[in-house]
Amino acid sequence: MLQKLNQSKGGPWRGLKDVPWGLRRVFLSAAIPVALRPREFLFHAGDTGDGCYYMRNGVVKASVVAKDGQERLLAILGPGSLIGELALMDNDTRSASISALQPCQLLLLTKQAFFRLADSDPEIYRQVLRLLAHRLRAANDRVVAWGTVTVTGRVARAFASLAEDLGDELPSGRILLPHRISQTDIAGMAGVARENASRAINDLFRQGILGRDGSFYTVEKMTELVDMSEI
Repeated sequence: MLQKLNQSKGGPWRGLKDVPWGLRRVFLSAAIPVALRPREFLFHAGDTGDGCYYMRNGVVKASVVAKDGQERLLAILGPGSLIGELALMDNDTRSASISALQPCQLLLLTKQAFFRLADSDPEIYRQVLRLLAHRLRAANDRVVAWGTVTVTGRVARAFASLAEDLGDELPSGRILLPHRISQTDIAGMAGVARENASRAINDLFRQGILGRDGSFYTVEKMTELVDMSEI
């Protein structure tokens, strides 16, 4: 089920074997290993972009601080994710903060290393352009969803994204989200008030789409969850 979800939703790269060869070669030949401890920041919003990171293992969160001083969660990212790829192509500052939720191992591809290798093989630029186009389409989908999808559908999108990035498929076919996720986290990802997110989560429980395994959420009916999240 997770494999089908990644194919249908354009999921993040689960390993270097899934990355187009040009980009794979760049990472393998020029990347710098980086380690993070839990709660340690990879970078903060407003920092200068020094390159792109590839998540080998661990879990990080992307967040911003709103005008009211509250942290707003944007995403939780697991192994195979690319982080900060826009920094390869522009000189703007980081748009969000990234911090570790678990011990993490990453690879840093600096701008200098990227341009040195890409200049020698223009196909690498084409692959990055395709990646950025994919990111732009995903951002457009989110904007459209905020205006057209119900609150429950937006919460379903948040859980589908978490299942895609972090989910462990159990022998029963259920998908375990092996990280403690709060209703505030889901509200931030869905772009809704916490109270509305709470009601939507309860609706998903009543429909048997979500479940619990101890302190962790489980996705009981992945197909229904994805269907609810569609625009």
